[in-house]
Parts: sequence; structure tokens; C-alpha cells
Amino acid sequence: MTSMRNGGCDCQPRVRVSQEGSVLSYVDAGGEQFWIDVLQETLKYGLAPRSWTDYLYLTVGGTLSNAGVSGQAFLHGPQISNVYELDVITGKGEMVTCSEDHKPDLFFAVLGGLGQFGIITRARIALEPAPQMVRWVRLIYTNFEAFARDQEKLISLDDGKEEFNYVEGSILMDHNVGNNWRSSFFSERDLGRISSLAAHHGAVYCLEGARYYDKAMVHMVDKVRVFP
Repeated sequence: MTSMRNGGCDCQPRVRVSQEGSVLSYVDAGGEQFWIDVLQETLKYGLAPRSWTDYLYLTVGGTLSNAGVSGQAFLHGPQISNVYELDVITGKGEMVTCSEDHKPDLFFAVLGGLGQFGIITRARIALEPAPQMVRWVRLIYTNFEAFARDQEKLISLDDGKEEFNYVEGSILMDHNVGNNWRSSFFSERDLGRISSLAAHHGAVYCLEGARYYDKAMVHMVDKVRVFP
């Protein structure tokens, strides 16, 4: 997808944000654009896509041809559920614009279609107000049942005072705790404790959650107690 960066007309921006009132905001992004490029542009307007992947140096066309899953999927669905319109090059070499209402068969076939039904050259992606601040937590479990129960609780919260905006679970095996890129969240002391637990149990489970808020909500976020 990134080879498209070298062609076309430079006079037309390949990441363009549009705002139509307070309800509908979207970004038109070329299929070759990295998600980090999309984010940097939308943040200039105080906006951000609803759903992400954990790694942002992936192309828009690439992830939309798969699914695009991350910790926001339980709220907004994967990235392919947050697209209004596509420009697609079909197998016949035709450039076609499609959406849920215009040529829907092609639209839904291409989203998550692994490139078998067309190549995405542009996507119109839904936006929402970007959070001012984020509280990010990680909990380590040695018991899978407790881990799964708590994860299910987090994604079922519907109280505005407690609900999370991002929930994701992962497993850390004994042999890769020290090299796992997620481990950098922890201090050296805590990482040593986690490595010890993983060595003893063979694996540990990491429950990751994030809550978006603004400065006026700091006092409320500090008081949130989801688990007794």
C-alpha cells in the first residue's frame, strides 16, 4: 500500500478531515496512509477515529482489508465497522466508490475481504472527539477464571462513572515475559515479580483497561473502584 505514496497528484491531500455539524465528523484517508498519520491530522481538529489497532504504523487499506481489532472493539466494533465510504480498485481494474447505500455488496465484501474483492485506495472513517486525558491500568492474574470474569465485568459496565473505553486481555508466557513489548509498562521491580509468577505458573494473564476523561473529571476518575 505504501507504494501509492509515490504516485498521484500531490495537490490533493491524502488525509482530509471534514466536519458536518456536531454529529457527523469523518476523515478521508488514502489506503496507503499509516494510522499514525491519520491520528496526527485529526488531532489538529480535536478528533480521533473511534476504533484502532494497537500498532499505528500499519496502513489504512491494509487493516481495513482484514478487520482492525483492538481494545475499543467491544464498544465500537473493529475498524471495518466504522467506515462510511470506500474508493476501491476492482479485479476488472475499475475505480468504484461504494458505501452501505451505494454498491453495498462490494462495500461489505472489501471490508475484511483480505484484498480478494478489491484494493482500498480511500476510506471515509468515522471520528469522535479525542480524549484530553487517559487513565491506563494493567492487572496481572495467575488464575484464568478470575481474569476472564473481570474482563467480562469491564466490558459490561454501563455506568458513566465507571465504564471503560478500552479493554483488552493478553497472555504472557514464561519464556517471553522479559522480551514482551508490553512489559515496558512495568517497573523493573514489578517486572521481576511478574517473571517470577510466570515461571512458577507457566503463564500469567494481563488485563489492560483505559478510561478517557477531561481535566474536570480528574477527581471522579481517582475515586473509581470497579473491583472490591
